[in-house]
Amino acid sequence: MAHTGTSARREFLAGCRDEAPLLLGVAPFGMIYGIAALAAGVPAWLAQLASAIVFAGAAQLVIVQMLAAGAGFVPIALTSGLLNLRHVLYSASMADYVHHLPRRWRLLLAYVLTDEAYAVAVLRYQQRHAGEADQAEQADSGTQAGGMDQVADLRHWYFLGAGFTLWAGWQLSTAAGLLFGTTIPPEWELDFAVPLTFIALLTLLLRERAGQAAALVAALGALAFAALPYKLGLVAAIVLGLTAGAWTVRRLEHAR
Repeated sequence: MAHTGTSARREFLAGCRDEAPLLLGVAPFGMIYGIAALAAGVPAWLAQLASAIVFAGAAQLVIVQMLAAGAGFVPIALTSGLLNLRHVLYSASMADYVHHLPRRWRLLLAYVLTDEAYAVAVLRYQQRHAGEADQAEQADSGTQAGGMDQVADLRHWYFLGAGFTLWAGWQLSTAAGLLFGTTIPPEWELDFAVPLTFIALLTLLLRERAGQAAALVAALGALAFAALPYKLGLVAAIVLGLTAGAWTVRRLEHAR
């Protein structure tokens, strides 16, 4: 029992450690959201509460920008919903890794399943490290010896560590934007953090075949439908990319 607790803590801290570098892009992103929320007339307490409960950076930023522009409820709901469709692909990709966990664990991990947490956690799950081979050998030895337990798969603790680190960073950066946003010089141009964050994620996600398929199809879709009005070409590209990624995930599952 003590060994399991130590291993779980080690996995959790490893997730925190591997997620931490991505906070360099997330911090200014969260500050931008805090500043934009105040500019849109959103009370500071409500903006902070949204970061704690909604916990969806890009969607939160778009919502406050649309509120500032006077958009109605339906356009805001549709736009934020389309932005978060990418989580369908994330969920499909992670389902096989966490389906054995109790419901409380799956609900908790679903809450922290963001772009940055997924990019780090999925690589951990896909990694074929020597420890898995050692676990299989220990299981075989235990069977032969008549009773040794298998070493538990504790990578969900790694997932939780990555997600918690991002969640905490998002709360702190939102608070910083709300508290100090008006004192930040305009020449700092914090907006650069948004595209840089997603570029960093793209380099991580392109290591897996589903991410490669989604990125390629989405890029082609964006070019093919660039002439559509109201930036509907980007919406079409998102849907096509998600479809391609989900299809690739299913193909890989059937090929196992």
